[in-house]
Amino acid sequence: MSAFGAGAPQPERLRVLVAVHHLILGGSQTNAIDLATGVRDRGHDVLVAGPDGPLVDVIRSRGLPYERVELDRAALAARSFGRLREIARTFRPDVLHTYELTSTLVGYFGAHRRDHVPMTMTINSMAVPDFMPGSIPLQVCGPLIASEVRPRTGSVGILEIPTDCVGQHPGVPGSDFRTEIGVDDDELLVVIVSRFARVLKQQGLETAIRAAARLAPRHRMRLVLVGDGPAMPDLRVLADATNAEAGHDVAVLTGERPDPRSAYAAADVVIGMGGSLLRAMAFGKPCVVQGENGFWRSLDAGSAREFRWHGFYGIGDGGTGIDDLVDILDRLLADRSLRKENAGFALDLVRQVYSLDRAVDAQLDWYRRTLAEYRPPPVSELARTTVTVAGWFGKRVVRRIRGTSREDEFNSRDLIAPGIRAAVPDSFTPEPIAATHANG
Repeated sequence: MSAFGAGAPQPERLRVLVAVHHLILGGSQTNAIDLATGVRDRGHDVLVAGPDGPLVDVIRSRGLPYERVELDRAALAARSFGRLREIARTFRPDVLHTYELTSTLVGYFGAHRRDHVPMTMTINSMAVPDFMPGSIPLQVCGPLIASEVRPRTGSVGILEIPTDCVGQHPGVPGSDFRTEIGVDDDELLVVIVSRFARVLKQQGLETAIRAAARLAPRHRMRLVLVGDGPAMPDLRVLADATNAEAGHDVAVLTGERPDPRSAYAAADVVIGMGGSLLRAMAFGKPCVVQGENGFWRSLDAGSAREFRWHGFYGIGDGGTGIDDLVDILDRLLADRSLRKENAGFALDLVRQVYSLDRAVDAQLDWYRRTLAEYRPPPVSELARTTVTVAGWFGKRVVRRIRGTSREDEFNSRDLIAPGIRAAVPDSFTPEPIAATHANG
């Protein structure tokens, strides 16, 4: 039985087991590794557990202990249940911190329920499934998402996407990346670093390629897409056709890069959403926010409040929005002073609100709160969670058989559109941003 709970003493040095759902390149798992590194650097003991993938090399390069456990496939849940519990029994964490659905459910029914390990969960999707256990302290990545979470007994906290502003900064050189892809110093580079997912991403990535084709005749520019994923074959075909029609490279696909810092550093303008855009901001780049259904908007002092509520994403009114994107990029590529102004604002915003150092402070406070609030899960919750999770997985199986399954369900446009399209409430009054870089 855990010794933690209200009024119980807490260890000064915490032992934290971080269970990550994927270790392929992606925002949530990158955030998990960055936070784990920051917590370790503050003098705590951290172990990362998760499936094999490219980010294992990053974990090891940070000097973090790593244990393999398959948490990316629900079909292996039974095996994962025993393996994660074994890791927890060996490491003896004070806190189990799980990321996303499968990791959380495996940890909840295993180490938390059976061995009484206090736990917290992070869900970085745009919506939190109602079947997630309500007693577990929950962190989400934005105020809109927090406002839509169903009533629960466990605390709900906001930990906005942490961004490393030390390893990522305007002084990082980008010349080697430009040389590698054959871009001259006087050529303007528009960069996208992204998962090439079909949901959320593909339409916007294709629109960016088509926009570059329209912009290239009047700007000495090139679009570079860094990443990989299911949409890669379609994007490759479109880029090849675009380049053939132009007679030169307008759109370049570099493939996946575990460390894309040189690509961000080389950019004159960055297009993106979520964590990818925040990383661009740390490099002091003018940014264009990509959404779905034709949404495109420049990040500047006028649009920042909207993004701080909704997240760095949006849903348009339909179509691809290519005319809007062409207009935004046209103005940025033609106006060096506008690029400098927007870049300075982006740098101020990310350093003052989204910095990793600030996020590590908040994460450690949250771990302490998790320990103070620890209670064994009630039997009624265990029963409800078991039934609702089984029902959800059963529906997934049926949809897969019928060919109607949905990729990335809790980021689906239909689910999140009402909240994203709603006006920012008057009650949302975020702290103002001090202009320290906006004028250069």
